[in-house]
Amino acid sequence: MARFILKDPYYKKAKQEGFRARSAYKLKEIEDRFHLIGKGDAILDLGCSPGSFLQVLSEIVGEKGTVIGIDILPTPALPRKNITAIQADIRETDVKGLLSQFSLSTADAITCDIAPNLSGIREVDDARIEELFACVLKVVDETLKPGGHFIIKSFSTGIQKGITTDLQKRFSKVAQYKPAASRSVSSEVFFVCMGKK
Repeated sequence: MARFILKDPYYKKAKQEGFRARSAYKLKEIEDRFHLIGKGDAILDLGCSPGSFLQVLSEIVGEKGTVIGIDILPTPALPRKNITAIQADIRETDVKGLLSQFSLSTADAITCDIAPNLSGIREVDDARIEELFACVLKVVDETLKPGGHFIIKSFSTGIQKGITTDLQKRFSKVAQYKPAASRSVSSEVFFVCMGKK
């Protein structure tokens, strides 16, 4: 595994360019293709630790934008005024109330790079993905503005069809996208959801 990481060009690039993880390039690629986030936007990033999505989002929204990250794990402080990272469990957090502390009623976009602990046992993993997805979707329902956009990482599993259906009910357009920065051996895929109904 360590040998693979050393040869991984995105891992090296992240180190060279000051990003905390290679996942920064996944978000950059999605944004370059779909153009979902603008200057001055308020963005909610779920599962933000160690902070690579926050770094990318901070650059996109600029000084007048707001980026709020939530993760059950601590996120090392980032030296940018438009980023706030909060250690909390989204299953037990009033996220809408949290936004109000920033004088926000809704978010312009929500990103989510959360991954459950996968066991390799399909039934167990599907249940974990489903539970996590339901929690994230509740946050989307409560805090994403009408017309807002949503990016979430998922995995190719038996519940993929159900997830797609749930998203299509809520958004005008739903695309599945696998960035080049995703490892080819990984089953991860991103749902890019545009225009909340």
